Amino acid sequence: MVIDGTTRTPTHVLAHLSDPHLLADGTRLHGRIDTESQLRAALRRIESTEQPIDGIVLSGDLTDTADPAAYRLLRDLVEPVAARLDAAVVWTGGNHDERRPLAQALFDLDTETPQDRSVTVRGLRIITLDTALPGYHDGGLDEGQLDWLTRELAESAPHGTIIVMHHPPIVYRSPWMQLLDFRQPQRLRDVLARSDVRAILSGHLHVTTFGTLGITPVFVAGGVSYVDDIGVPRDQLMAIDGPQSWNLIEVHADQVVGTVVPVTEHETWPALSDQVAAYMATVPAAERRAAFARKHTSTP
Repeated sequence: MVIDGTTRTPTHVLAHLSDPHLLADGTRLHGRIDTESQLRAALRRIESTEQPIDGIVLSGDLTDTADPAAYRLLRDLVEPVAARLDAAVVWTGGNHDERRPLAQALFDLDTETPQDRSVTVRGLRIITLDTALPGYHDGGLDEGQLDWLTRELAESAPHGTIIVMHHPPIVYRSPWMQLLDFRQPQRLRDVLARSDVRAILSGHLHVTTFGTLGITPVFVAGGVSYVDDIGVPRDQLMAIDGPQSWNLIEVHADQVVGTVVPVTEHETWPALSDQVAAYMATVPAAERRAAFARKHTSTP
């Protein structure tokens, strides 16, 4: 049923996952997390949304140890789902990845250079930036990468641009994670200030959080593998086996909206009764907003 003539649907929908930390040999991450099962569960949830998905985006720490077998497993898990959904696959490395094994496994290249890439999906440009610094766990971009990005953004895309990068260019609450944050975010902010970039998708923090870089919104996806416990004091880093999640990113003509989707399925019940749905089907489309929004009170 078409709800009414004023409801809106996005032009593009992205499934944004981060930090699967995939291990290929059955070893449990930190002795606890079955990373393959966690990623499989997240991908099942993406398919179960039963809506068009334009891209599956993975923003780094694709593997935990840069094991080539883990990258092969990653492709084996993600690419068939993307094919069934007719969705693009967009991925970038994180601090637990290594450039050469990643480039070999995902792009068939034997190189140590940053794998910065640009793909356009039905007029929406998605740019990946490799913020992983060789030998370090914090992140950044070198002058060559910033120059490349400036050139890429010189011409606008029909539906604008989404940036994907592992290290989020925002301040996180943990003083420990601040030691592993993105270096010199103001340099990136200056490049984006006059561009068509509409949002930045990141990971790294293992918690869902949001912020801004200048006027650009930053969406950080919670870890698919495990989650940071933000209920403890700021100077502690405590991990939780749950509530893992991914972000549903909906791109509209005038805004970008992010919604958290739990990896674990929960019991559901209809929030809209069959009686209400049946009644609304009898209401003319032009009158449905008023009919559905009006409060109804009963006489005592």
